Amino acid sequence: MLLNTGISNPIPASCAICYEKVIKTIFSVFAYINAMENTFGINIIPDNDVKRIGALRRYQILDTPPEDAFDNVARLCTQIFNVPISLISLVDKEEVYFKANVGMGNAKKTSRGVSLCSLAVLKPDVTVFENAGDEPCLLTNPNVTGSFGLKFYAGAPLTTHDGFLIGTLCIIDKQPRSFGEDEQKILSGMAKIVMDEVELRLSSLTEIARQQEVNEELTAINEEMTSTNEELSSTLEDLALSQNRLAVAHDEVKESMDRLDLALEAGRLGSYNLNLETGRMICTPLCKQNFGLTPDAQFDFKEFLNSILPDYRDYVQEKINDAVKNNKTYIAEYEILWPDSSRHWISASGKLMKDRETGANRMIGVTLLITERKEFEQRKDDFIGIASHELKTPITSLKANLQMLDRLKNNPNSQLIPRLVEASNNSMDKLEMMVEDLLNMHQFKEGHLRLNKTLFNVAEMLDVCCNHIRFGGKYDLITTGDKDVILYADEHRIDQVIVNFVNNAVKYAPGSGQIILHVEKLEHSTKISVQDFGPGIPPEHQTRLFDRYWRADHSGSKYSGLGIGLYICSEIIRQHGGEIGVESQIGNGSTFWFTIPDEN
Repeated sequence: MLLNTGISNPIPASCAICYEKVIKTIFSVFAYINAMENTFGINIIPDNDVKRIGALRRYQILDTPPEDAFDNVARLCTQIFNVPISLISLVDKEEVYFKANVGMGNAKKTSRGVSLCSLAVLKPDVTVFENAGDEPCLLTNPNVTGSFGLKFYAGAPLTTHDGFLIGTLCIIDKQPRSFGEDEQKILSGMAKIVMDEVELRLSSLTEIARQQEVNEELTAINEEMTSTNEELSSTLEDLALSQNRLAVAHDEVKESMDRLDLALEAGRLGSYNLNLETGRMICTPLCKQNFGLTPDAQFDFKEFLNSILPDYRDYVQEKINDAVKNNKTYIAEYEILWPDSSRHWISASGKLMKDRETGANRMIGVTLLITERKEFEQRKDDFIGIASHELKTPITSLKANLQMLDRLKNNPNSQLIPRLVEASNNSMDKLEMMVEDLLNMHQFKEGHLRLNKTLFNVAEMLDVCCNHIRFGGKYDLITTGDKDVILYADEHRIDQVIVNFVNNAVKYAPGSGQIILHVEKLEHSTKISVQDFGPGIPPEHQTRLFDRYWRADHSGSKYSGLGIGLYICSEIIRQHGGEIGVESQIGNGSTFWFTIPDEN
């Protein structure tokens, strides 16, 4: 028997039911896609959404009460990435449920067409909006344009063992911020921990159900065990199966803990467990390493307090006491002294818990070494101060010269006018150089610098660069080496590096009458160097000369400039794929060099 569908080839009646189910499913999918609110202007429903939602619901986790295991991960994310909001989101058919919510009040769920997590489940990589206001797909999103004021979002998908993206671990800020590759790896690692906890939770629910079944079987067997030995044998088999299941569950828990340890290691987080009554501390090797200790060193609460610098000791003790008294999370940043007398910065957090066996209060938490971050922040603050001072000096001089010229405008024959014009030009040159340095640094930071590569003769370029030094007549610039080398690079940027090297030689080695510009053809690259015969550079400064915001202390000397020229040079050479460095000995001058690789 055939079913007449109006199609030229009738469908067999045996397939009619299947055909009708397919049609209903297709119309159902289109119906909820069209009905759901969508503020992004793009399709947010993946092709496999029906199966994806099925995978989500098998975990029996939607719209369930909060659980410490998930809340702790979200809270840890806010501390690791220094953001106010972290969510564990589960993207259902039309709603997004929050399994963990730190920083969003009592919100339990939101519309799928509004939540940015709907975008994060469209691809397996971390979704990052460093400045949401610049994203075309978010121009009408109420979270971005409304009073909530979302500016930054990063979400790592929660991926099931069979490849479905059921939700995200996300962090949110109301300020734009950058989010590098290393931070994305840490967030992805934390998302895997969340997914492991989801899988473990399902395993636990399944195991409970299985155990209930086993208990029912055991009860029935106990009632009938006097009947036959076969029933007793059946009971023993059931018990053996139960033990195997418990062993599997134990292995799964151990695997989850191993993954947690891996995530802590990836984030350079050391963990500790402090008994607040006895002062005993159990620390991971990385935690002790953060305090400059070996894994076998004794490190209890007494040693911990003694390692903190006196200026921060009371502050840390008050933070701990406040956390204990008010049962809240302990968070602190403080400076410590390592056994080798070097100073370092620590960021620490902890949560109060009760010991299951003794009932004693314990604090469990993590530590992170943030010395480099603190040093960078200090260098940045110093740079801002230096930049303000250095920009103010030529502006003040220019203003004074212009005021003098204004007074002399009715006396055009005054002998002071040429001198004032020359001084004004010098001030403008200094301002132009500083502003250009600042713009170059901004271009490198934002990744907007583009290289205009051409073929040019290196020696010819060296012979015409730095004419402002040559015309002064005080220094002799001598070009040596291979004068036939042809380089494929951005000639303007290479000239900028050479000028910076020569200007530094004039500034820091004023007694060096000769400056050598040398060209050397290597096997796969060309090396260009600038040599002076000045006082040289101390070894402890050489490794940091090319760092951003770093500026050496020249006690007793007055040098102008922002101290970012060598950083800009290093970025130019890095963009070319080359290397940059310095060779110097005290009393024997310095040689700054860089290489540019050959290109076909």
